[in-house]
Amino acid sequence: TRGKSYPAVDEELRRFEVYRRNVERIEATNRDGGRGYTLGENQFTDLTSEEFLARYTGRFAPPEMTHNGGMLITTRAGDVVEAHRGNLSAVPESVDWRAKGAVTPVRNQGGCEASVAFAALAAVEGLYQIKTGKLVSMSVQELVDCDSLSTHCNPGGTPAAALSYIQRNGGIAAAADYPYTAQEGVCNTDVPLVAVSLRGYRKLPYNEQSEQKLLEAVAQQPVAVAVDASSFEFQTYKDGVFSGPCGFQVNHYVAIVGYGKDAATGKKYWIIKNSFGQSWGMDGYMLMERGIVDPRGLCSINSYPAYPTM
Repeated sequence: TRGKSYPAVDEELRRFEVYRRNVERIEATNRDGGRGYTLGENQFTDLTSEEFLARYTGRFAPPEMTHNGGMLITTRAGDVVEAHRGNLSAVPESVDWRAKGAVTPVRNQGGCEASVAFAALAAVEGLYQIKTGKLVSMSVQELVDCDSLSTHCNPGGTPAAALSYIQRNGGIAAAADYPYTAQEGVCNTDVPLVAVSLRGYRKLPYNEQSEQKLLEAVAQQPVAVAVDASSFEFQTYKDGVFSGPCGFQVNHYVAIVGYGKDAATGKKYWIIKNSFGQSWGMDGYMLMERGIVDPRGLCSINSYPAYPTM
């Protein structure tokens, strides 16, 4: 199973059986065609859907949403939460912040469900590069270890909490100075900071115009969002424009780093930066369909966006 080793023979046999069944399902799905995307083997192919969901995502209800879908602004003292400002008429047809040099290499969260930190930092790294011309991978581990509102390696937390930490802290360490360990550690306060002077952050209210507002935001900078990543097709996604299946119970954070339209099919998509490493998807990225009828967006991507301001 892709060069993996297992602690015992019976575990290896069980893993191989899971792997075999998953490969059969991947091949059958790809043979059926008509989806506009393909599935493939990756580091999760020896996991059942239940194991993938338990280890690499987490069911959670982001605390800034009320039960009826209304928006609550949850802040700490000193937080600056700004209203979204945008102009749809000025939005270009396509944007790719990778091509503009504002996206750091894809990283791998491993067994630590710190996707919220990866997504928030992708948004910060992007804005920092746009404002200063410097591209710096920033420390997820500092957020895991040091942020009092962090959920550490447990599901939950919000990008807004991570952005608030960076704002109050006057910056965050570079990943090279405070490297990722995929487990919770003791906060190291002796590491030099990248001086990221965040003015505050913005959260987009959920309503019928959510996707338009999100488009306006992504035209300006990368944005952190929550998605439902629980489907087998998400787990084994390889390339193309992902169109589901997925639900609306968010359980994983990613960053939107651009958008565009597929020339062959005419499907509109978001460019998603994930934290599953570069062997998942399109070198760690996914093209996720946008413009569906449901205002929540595919996999609920429109529901919980947040991005920093400088």
